[in-house]
Amino acid sequence: MIKEYILKHKNNDVIIFEMDNIKYNVLGIKNIINKERLPFGLIYGNNILQCGIQLDAWIKGRGIADSRNDKNNIKLLFDVKDTYELTVKSMGLNVTDHFWFHDTNLDIKWENVNFFENYFDKIKVTENHDPSIDKNVKIPSPNFCVDGSIEKRWIINENNDRVLLKGSRIKGRMQEPFNESIASLIMKEMGIKCVEYLLRKNIDIPYSECKTMSDKNYEYINAKWIFDKEDYGFKDIYKYYIETCINNGIDYAKEKIDEMIAIDFLIGNVDRHKGNFGIIRNSENLKWEKIANIFDNGNSLFFDIDDNLINEHGIDTLCKSFDGSNRLQLEVIDYPQWYNESKGKNIIEIVNEGLSKNVLLKNERIEKILSVVKERIKVFEKIINNKKR
Repeated sequence: MIKEYILKHKNNDVIIFEMDNIKYNVLGIKNIINKERLPFGLIYGNNILQCGIQLDAWIKGRGIADSRNDKNNIKLLFDVKDTYELTVKSMGLNVTDHFWFHDTNLDIKWENVNFFENYFDKIKVTENHDPSIDKNVKIPSPNFCVDGSIEKRWIINENNDRVLLKGSRIKGRMQEPFNESIASLIMKEMGIKCVEYLLRKNIDIPYSECKTMSDKNYEYINAKWIFDKEDYGFKDIYKYYIETCINNGIDYAKEKIDEMIAIDFLIGNVDRHKGNFGIIRNSENLKWEKIANIFDNGNSLFFDIDDNLINEHGIDTLCKSFDGSNRLQLEVIDYPQWYNESKGKNIIEIVNEGLSKNVLLKNERIEKILSVVKERIKVFEKIINNKKR
């Protein structure tokens, strides 16, 4: 069965397209109404066929990731063959950006359906939250339009905040929620703006909790969308990204990106891909307001490395943002005015205290992690002190 849909940005009509409502594939674009409000990554030119292919990938990318541990459980729970169906039934609505879509036969307004202003799922006010999706989740829901491989769940708390609960992918250690809390505390110590993650527990299961960065007026646009906006050829992608931000009115972009690079090295973040950093945009006038606060730091501090392999891995870690190495990426940053050696010592205390809260971690593992973090601090201080001269 083929249905006609309209992609919207808030109440602005953007694209009319057709979709197969069995496999939920975009079959083609009938009309591009507003090129200015196309999601980044969709071709701005006249290649309608290519734009349709990209729109199909974009819609599928808004849903639950194939790598989610609980994906099969979700399909069984809601009796669907594929989670794309849940994305479509939720109209692509999330609590990150302001894009959505619906059947053209329907007359629906953004203010009546968006999850920044409207109720969804079950409000939980106790400590016993749960990041997994259960029967309390109703369709439509932002919980069917959220990416990432970790079990997670959006709720509305007692203060009417939209809050994300995130669990663990490595069940034997469940270290990711502790890492999120540790990274938040380190950045707070350094005076770096970040999304604050609180450590919570549902009985004995740890999870992290954070508020959304977006609201009904401002949306998050990730770096991947920005990189996909145009062909940057053989340009240095670090410089290209900063220049793009500056050209769009964010003059202090380098300072904020350098903070992210420094923190990623110190904690050994292996998952700073281009979906995990970006900008905040005014969705009415499309003005770029600021660099998004640093978020999503759980895949760090050797979260997925066995105890006996920690020393073997050493101080460097995979970098997915601009370079292949978090260590080598330090070479591009300026001297950080926010850092001093006394704060470096406090990093060790924060990591030690944070990891010690995890009853699944042996003291031997924690000591090995601390040893590597100490070496990273030494290397970091040597590099930045050379820049100071």
